[in-house]
Amino acid sequence: MADPLGKILLRGARRLFIWPLEAGLVLALYGIARLLPLPVASAVMGMLFALVGPLTPWHGRARRNLNLAMPELDAAEQRRVLAGMWRNFGRVIGEFPHVHRMVGLGRIAFEGQSNLEGLENGAFLIGAHIGNWELGPYAALGVGHKVAAIYRPLNNQLLSGLLERRQANYGGDIFRKGREAALGMVSALRKGQVMCLLVDQQLREGLPVPFFGHPAQTSISHVKLAIRKKVPLMYMRTERVGGSRFRITISPPIALPAEDDDATVIAVATEINAEIERWIRAAPDQWFWPHRRWGKDLPHS
Repeated sequence: MADPLGKILLRGARRLFIWPLEAGLVLALYGIARLLPLPVASAVMGMLFALVGPLTPWHGRARRNLNLAMPELDAAEQRRVLAGMWRNFGRVIGEFPHVHRMVGLGRIAFEGQSNLEGLENGAFLIGAHIGNWELGPYAALGVGHKVAAIYRPLNNQLLSGLLERRQANYGGDIFRKGREAALGMVSALRKGQVMCLLVDQQLREGLPVPFFGHPAQTSISHVKLAIRKKVPLMYMRTERVGGSRFRITISPPIALPAEDDDATVIAVATEINAEIERWIRAAPDQWFWPHRRWGKDLPHS
């Protein structure tokens, strides 16, 4: 059924007027951050987003998500976490133009990187939007692997060049979220590439898996594929340890079952969600709380 005329006109107006304004603002921030030294860009953008973030509609969603996941926090602790979250997100924005140089600048300490050595048939690295999530793939790049990734197209197509720039640093394939990604993962593994996935967002095609005690639509395709292709599945944890310095920890391969039926795979996905939950509880101000992790209609806490 065709969209109503009003919705078509609204979509057209957004593309004609809102998209250029959004793109202009984002590219201006990117340009400023690129001109500044890394520590300055990180700090300045962190302060800017700490001021602006609480004024946006996403702040209310972040607060509701935090209250759902960690209801034991009092109001003061919630404010501290959310203020830190916006500061961390701003720092990620400020660091984005510099990520390809951060290893050389000595800003990243790697732990468990040896777990990535000697891989012949590719692997899965799974992480979350915590710390600076753009840095995780550099653990694999540092030992000579090309990195493949899955992306969700930006609503504003004028900013697609930023995704292309990121993937150029990774050297591997990039696949659009959905059916293309499902087929692409097989192709990337066949080439010996390392698939880096952030698995802490809602996936409508996924299955409900507990996360902070509430069902969340979660991807399981990478777990099934790892079992079928007998390729390693490892955690990729990124932590901000102070300013624009980070620790990236690569775990040993996760023990996987022999079978890939849904019940068995959901049990693996449940443990993966539990591990990510432990990361978030350790540093809740470093996770990006505005994601619709539990869908639009939050369960009652």
